[in-house]
Amino acid sequence: MQLIYAKPSPYSRKARVTVLEKGLADRVEEVVVSPLEDPAALLDANPLGKVPALRLDDGRCLYDSWVICEYLDSLAPTPRLIPDGAARFDVLRRAALADGVLDAAVTARMELLRPEDMRWAPWTDRQQRAIQRGLAVMEQDVSALGDEVTLAHIEFAVALGYLDFRLPELAWRNAHPALAAWQDAFSQRPSMQATVPQPS
Repeated sequence: MQLIYAKPSPYSRKARVTVLEKGLADRVEEVVVSPLEDPAALLDANPLGKVPALRLDDGRCLYDSWVICEYLDSLAPTPRLIPDGAARFDVLRRAALADGVLDAAVTARMELLRPEDMRWAPWTDRQQRAIQRGLAVMEQDVSALGDEVTLAHIEFAVALGYLDFRLPELAWRNAHPALAAWQDAFSQRPSMQATVPQPS
């Protein structure tokens, strides 16, 4: 399999962390691209030109980090990142919450990259309010994550890592000490250390 990704992309990082947590590194070749250049390797795998994309051994391609992570989880029985039964929906709810925080953070970041006279402050403010509300719930939920790594753990860690990487001015750690302590500990995992985002 080939995982087509960009180093700064948090969505790519989700897939890369999943590969490592599932013990699939020997089955996945990583291909680094710059999405804004519309490289053929990416467009052939995903007509939307977004990362990550996963080219399977039979030539089929998967895209969207959610789909890729669920597919990777299906390839090996342990560890199970998306459990069965009632626990499944607890994991998916927490994963969706963190993913929503990440989406809002990426949106806010992209707005800040526009020329100052073209930025729409109410839009950025709305994203930042969503981030703060999401972080407040994550602060309450983090103690319930448990020690067994799930997709929720990965989503929490990648979203928080992106805030540190791209929006340090939010200083989210100050108001969320339990979440900050959890992030510091989880970030020491080899899968997180190996996928620290790098500017393009």
